[in-house]
Amino acid sequence: MGLKKEEIMKIYIKSLVIVGLLFVLSSCTLDVQEQFNFKPENTYADPFENLTAWEYIQSRTTTDIADDLNRKVLNQEELDFMIAAIKHVGFEDLYSQTATRRTYFLLNNNAFTGGNADRDIIRAVTGTTQAPTARVNADSLMATITEPYQINRLKAILKYHIVEEEVQQVPKITIFDKDFIFNTLLPQVNIDAATGQPSGLSSELAPMALRRDIEWEMEANNLSAPLIDTAIQPGFNEKIRSHNYVFNNGVGHYLNDTVRYYPYPFYDNFTVN
Repeated sequence: MGLKKEEIMKIYIKSLVIVGLLFVLSSCTLDVQEQFNFKPENTYADPFENLTAWEYIQSRTTTDIADDLNRKVLNQEELDFMIAAIKHVGFEDLYSQTATRRTYFLLNNNAFTGGNADRDIIRAVTGTTQAPTARVNADSLMATITEPYQINRLKAILKYHIVEEEVQQVPKITIFDKDFIFNTLLPQVNIDAATGQPSGLSSELAPMALRRDIEWEMEANNLSAPLIDTAIQPGFNEKIRSHNYVFNNGVGHYLNDTVRYYPYPFYDNFTVN
């Protein structure tokens, strides 16, 4: 005779209970797994936040092979000329100080080369055009800048491109297509009312206008900014080339050309410290 349906069900249930007990007993011998802490491969920390602006600037040199005279064709995006200029006029402390968070406009090699007597720094300071593709030793070239008026002019250019407070799009520039005014480290000049010529350095600082567009791109000294005419003449405004390099003493933005408040020759006869 075969098993009754009720007996088959009892055997099936007992089998399930036995299997369950065996599983529980076997699992008790397993080690407790350690908690897994997920560490993402990508981080969003600022990569230069432990560097001063000066430490960062010094790291941005052309890697091209030098010739027998230690000259290179400089990468126009790097900062070889700016490094040499800062060292030549003794402004290292302006870029390495940590007491105040400032905005440092990083003038790339393109800003120093070319034939524009007003905006290309080497031409503006020396009167000589430095071709972008010519081999050059940046330190050797800066060493040729020796006249007091040249030193004052170069110092004025560097100081105008440092804003005395930290400026990023957020939170300082709250509205797009609106100019916000910030003081630079460069003194203004006093203008003689009779001659229209500079008569000395002012106690007031030369301002710079910064704005952003709806896509968060920044611009310095837009043509509609509320500044004096020499600051906003056509051709003297400049789009920020690259934004928001955060340092431990402020922030850096790259410029491909200079901007100004007064024409830099206005500073020729006055000591810029």
